[in-house]
Amino acid sequence: MNNPQISDKGRNLYISYIKGIAIIGIILIHLIDWSNISQTVIIRAFDDVLHSAVLLFVLVGGSVTFVAYERKSVSQFFKRLLYRAGQLLFIYYLYSIVKLLVFNFKTEPFYGQFIKIGTLTVPNILTFHSFSVPITVLITYPFLLAVSPVFLLISRKMHRPKLVIAASALGFFAINYWTAIPNTVSPIIDFLYANGYVLFPIVLWLVPFLVGFFLAQVGFEKQRAQILLTGFVLTAFYGVKIILLHQSLAISDHEFPLSPYFISFGVFMLGFFLYFFGFVEKFRNKWVRGALAAGRLLGDRTLGIYIYHWVVIDLTIWIFYPYTSLIWITVPAYLCLYLLVNKKKLIEYYLHQKETVRNLGLEIS
Repeated sequence: MNNPQISDKGRNLYISYIKGIAIIGIILIHLIDWSNISQTVIIRAFDDVLHSAVLLFVLVGGSVTFVAYERKSVSQFFKRLLYRAGQLLFIYYLYSIVKLLVFNFKTEPFYGQFIKIGTLTVPNILTFHSFSVPITVLITYPFLLAVSPVFLLISRKMHRPKLVIAASALGFFAINYWTAIPNTVSPIIDFLYANGYVLFPIVLWLVPFLVGFFLAQVGFEKQRAQILLTGFVLTAFYGVKIILLHQSLAISDHEFPLSPYFISFGVFMLGFFLYFFGFVEKFRNKWVRGALAAGRLLGDRTLGIYIYHWVVIDLTIWIFYPYTSLIWITVPAYLCLYLLVNKKKLIEYYLHQKETVRNLGLEIS
């Protein structure tokens, strides 16, 4: 019998669960932010913690890259990763240009807060200088995929590859936060650090991507105690520094540009969810098993869900503005429809849940 701990694509189930919770968190962020919902203290606090989902999304993306491609040939992972990177960039361009042609951004009041009139042009979209669609992670993520074959080669060819990858993550961390390089005046530096661009800063977000890559190398489900403790200690350390500087402790205030405090809190949340899913997996309740199966399915299809949930948000706002709160109906309806369309795979995940629990227990023992 096949080990259900690893999917057909070689994906560790913990990766699926973490990606599932990450995409749900990201969708909730967008529903809160784009529906103009009343920001009570509780909602602001909830929204703030949810922003760690963005870090988890990128971090576990690094884990997926290692797990999915470590056993493939060099030519296979080069071709596949470069093709995937190009595919995602094409989707970004297509979405941006179609929306540019369909929407009248001079009269659409909802987008006035995001787009300066006159800057939204095809050349600016092609060169990542104009914001027309809120999927800019689809610019950064392809570049992370495009450079990941280098780290796969390191993992395969070099002596002590785990140490080299960990050192690489620390090295980029040091460059980002302990040097003046990010502030250097240079077209290349401007692009890598998103100075004047709409992308997530590539070199900053490479750090959590490499952390995820490294944790997949060492088997992060086996290191959950160390991950939780490390995340907690680093979050407390940088939190104290922020307090001494009289800055905000809100997580989301440190997301753009990405700060060590935000990265540390994301690592802490990763450790928390590793324990959470290890605990919840022990329940035999059908609703719990169903929720886990649904989360796992969403986690295995995150990029597609990410793209199409934005299509639903955009269309809802475009058609029903100013009733933007309707996205709380249309987006969940889309997710339910997605699960219904993929009912066969959902049932498969549900039926194999008992075997999954047994194998997860062995994995972390």
